[in-house]
Amino acid sequence: MFAALTATLLLAAAAPQEAELELTNGKVLTVRAIKSESYQEVVYTTQSGGESRRDASEVLEVRHDLSSKLLDEYAAAIEAMDTGNFPKASAILDAVLQDDRLMERSRYEWVKQHTLFRKARCQFAMANAAGVSATVDQLLADVPETFFYAQAMMLKAQILAISGSDSAAKGVFNQLNADVESKGLPERWSREAELGLALLDKGGDAKARERKLAGLAEKNADKFPTVASRANVEIGNVMVEASDYDKAQLFFERIVKAGQADSATLAAAYSGLGDCFYFRSIAMEDGDKEERKSQFQRAALHHLRVITMYKDAVQLVPRSHYFAAQALRQMNSSETSTQANQLASRLKRAYPQSAWWERLKREWNLR
Repeated sequence: MFAALTATLLLAAAAPQEAELELTNGKVLTVRAIKSESYQEVVYTTQSGGESRRDASEVLEVRHDLSSKLLDEYAAAIEAMDTGNFPKASAILDAVLQDDRLMERSRYEWVKQHTLFRKARCQFAMANAAGVSATVDQLLADVPETFFYAQAMMLKAQILAISGSDSAAKGVFNQLNADVESKGLPERWSREAELGLALLDKGGDAKARERKLAGLAEKNADKFPTVASRANVEIGNVMVEASDYDKAQLFFERIVKAGQADSATLAAAYSGLGDCFYFRSIAMEDGDKEERKSQFQRAALHHLRVITMYKDAVQLVPRSHYFAAQALRQMNSSETSTQANQLASRLKRAYPQSAWWERLKREWNLR
């Protein structure tokens, strides 16, 4: 099961080699070329040859045509990221930044901001908080109007939060909120900052947190669906904490089917679905054995999707290794036990300092 799913998802993740704009509403525009991109707008040439533009708040991702030989190294870095080899990708991106053939040609002016942002993402995936902060600072200094301005600030805030530096993370979110006003950034990012600050507020009981997040989801539903999706993921997580698995499952499934979430939010939604099936299975200890096995299988599949499709979701991937391995082991067959052990080995190899490896090592009496 693990090998088949991995092969299928990797095939599905293959990146196109043509210029595209992925919009926040889930649509993908294939275009002839991207002419310019900033935190205010993206200007592009349409398939028919005309010029058009989109407000940056409507654009989730910009993908350039990588067919030029000069972009082979950059394309290799993307491939390394797609396979989860973030140290290799980071090293290649450093080489790209030193390539004067690219850095000095106006046609490839876009490469610098894309390379620095991808480098920050690699460092994020390696849980390198200092590296993320330094690379983000370099990006904002070298390309002040970068399309990735707010996304980079979000990366910096999130890695600080993951590393336990809540106060520093709040400072970055507050700065982003101020930049929306002072720099004219799309309003979406003040809503993202508001949600980020809300998630750092651990006060109140589950119902109070759910109400607060529901208010943010409703506030953003029409104009900022990606923000609303992130809030809804967190509502689902609160429901899981309260053992309301059926209701949480509906929340997560709605997010996945809506097609209005970014990759980090989708990773969290699939992780949440995995949790629903896993904890429901645990609660079925005295129930139907075949149904319980089916629930564990679905839990494993959702967590395996996180591992395979969302490798740079550093806060989720080690956790999904743990829960997928536990679910497979609970299925009690020689095949799934072998697959569980393979996942445990992957977790140890890729995330040896992770708390999830320490937990699995302790619970399985591993070395």
